[in-house]
Amino acid sequence: MPFIILIVLVVVTYKVYEMKIKNQKKVIDITDDTSENKKSRRNINMKIKLDKKKTIILLIVVFVLIVLFASIKTVPTGSVGVKTRFGAVQKTMINEGINFKAPFIEQIVLVNCKTQKIDTTSESSTRDMQTVNVTIAVNYNVNKDTANLLYQEVGLNYEDVIIEPAMLESIKSSMAQYTAEELITKRSEVSDKIKETLISKISERGFTITGFNITNVEFSSTYNQAIEQKAVAQQQVETAKANLEKQQIDNQKKISQAEAEAEVMRLQNSQITDKTLELKELENQKAFIEKWNGILPTTMLSDAVTAMFGLNK
Repeated sequence: MPFIILIVLVVVTYKVYEMKIKNQKKVIDITDDTSENKKSRRNINMKIKLDKKKTIILLIVVFVLIVLFASIKTVPTGSVGVKTRFGAVQKTMINEGINFKAPFIEQIVLVNCKTQKIDTTSESSTRDMQTVNVTIAVNYNVNKDTANLLYQEVGLNYEDVIIEPAMLESIKSSMAQYTAEELITKRSEVSDKIKETLISKISERGFTITGFNITNVEFSSTYNQAIEQKAVAQQQVETAKANLEKQQIDNQKKISQAEAEAEVMRLQNSQITDKTLELKELENQKAFIEKWNGILPTTMLSDAVTAMFGLNK
């Protein structure tokens, strides 16, 4: 491009100078051949020569500046320069900073080696033939040591040519190894599997994975409804189990309580003897005597009652 600009500038300058010379010659030709006109022609000729020198000097300065700028290339931080000579990629890698090159015949192509991010979504099938949309985000770097080979083989559109197809293939091949339920319960394992597969596909092409995340896993609406129904049914089963266990615990408590009460009664019955009955009878007689006012009843008592108080003796 600088070389083309130089050619255009030289041609334009030459045309302007040529038109100016022609105009000045016309002025000389139409003048009379007098002493005064001869002096004017000499002055015009001197001016033409001076303008010619100025034009040549200007062209030289412009040419030097263009060559100078065409010989310098600045490589920004986080990038490397791939040098080409007549379109052929060279082995020499250009580091960050100001670098010199042969003007017009050598070019320096910048390759971004900073951390870059790319994300993609793939519709895949699980091992149990469920459709799932998986979105992953990948952070990667281009290796500086192999940037020239990458540019030579692929160019600068390596995301479209290498990385994104590898991401899609890694998702599909990994999803086929898990069931839909395992994608939820084993998400960390699934993530590691996709990352491992992706690294094996692009590391040899000069890329380094510095970050990997599964940002979204989306199942079909039919499968989501099935999961919801299963969750409801499972909750109902858990509730019924809890109620049954509670009832069993309550029944066990009642049985234990009944057994304890029965044991108490058994112990109490085992402690009742004839002596205990006699003492109880004496206590009842004593309580009756304490309540008696000393007056005999006017009604006839049975033998059992009179015998009770010793009146039949």
